[in-house]
Amino acid sequence: MRRKPVGSSGVDVSCIGLGGYELGPEPDEIPDVARAVQVIRTAIDGGINWLDTSENYLATHNEEVIGAALAEVGDGDFLVASKVAPGAGTTGGGSGFRREQVHAACRGSLERLGRDRIDIYFLHWPDDTGVPLEETWAAMAELADAGLVRAIGMSNYTPEEVARCHAQRPVDAVQVGLSLIDYLEDRPEIAAWGEMGIAVTIYEPLASGILTGKTIEQARAAWTGPWRESAFYKRLLGPTSGERSFAVADALQPIAGRLGVTVAQVAIAWVLQQPGVAAAIAGSRDGGHLRENAGAADVTLPDDVLDALEALIPLGPTFG
Repeated sequence: MRRKPVGSSGVDVSCIGLGGYELGPEPDEIPDVARAVQVIRTAIDGGINWLDTSENYLATHNEEVIGAALAEVGDGDFLVASKVAPGAGTTGGGSGFRREQVHAACRGSLERLGRDRIDIYFLHWPDDTGVPLEETWAAMAELADAGLVRAIGMSNYTPEEVARCHAQRPVDAVQVGLSLIDYLEDRPEIAAWGEMGIAVTIYEPLASGILTGKTIEQARAAWTGPWRESAFYKRLLGPTSGERSFAVADALQPIAGRLGVTVAQVAIAWVLQQPGVAAAIAGSRDGGHLRENAGAADVTLPDDVLDALEALIPLGPTFG
């Protein structure tokens, strides 16, 4: 699997990354380290060389499961990206963005992950409590200078905020969302970041499973309880938006059939061929799905298919 550099850090990531969140444990689950080991080994066998997690995921328990699994896998070349969060957010776990909080968060993640250093360390989302961005970014630079992290990045930030940090200390990586039905307005910024030498890693390339060949009923059934009130659900699976999302998803099936690949592989391949994109993150607990996702790295969409996919985009919820 082809790899891309992360800024000037010396880190190279495979163009498909493993989404660590899916390894759990959910609040009502017993941590399943054995399952996580199996998934990580499947990822490695498929050419994936990194995974993505955060102190925020499942109130730090995701890092704990991943750390235990990595100890069993024993592959010292497998890379880990994690994040420090300004607060608890939806899934808990957020140390804060003051200098001392960022340093403590990194050391906490290192301990849970069982690592001497984190390969890519992101700010998870912008602080809204008044902590100056320059203070937070200076703390990230200190972690890099101390050798505790190899590359530093920003997730879910505006182009203006990225530019501010890049002028202070080069930003190695940016993480944002993108799929054929969501975050499409960010494509010019993604291309611009790529031209600046910033590695752009993409989350939600499959729009949380919508672009995988599922039916709309199957996709909606996966979102239960309070998640039905989330902005994501309303944006992509609400009463009107869901029909528009699946106008695109259903139209992918004949395209995938003609190419001899799956709907998910078409969706991921499209993301990987967008200007500026270095890698796409796809998570799964199912080895078969993970192998399918990894296979998207070998799919090159010809110009006529790219044109056909562009023609589908206006059918989606972004344009509703």
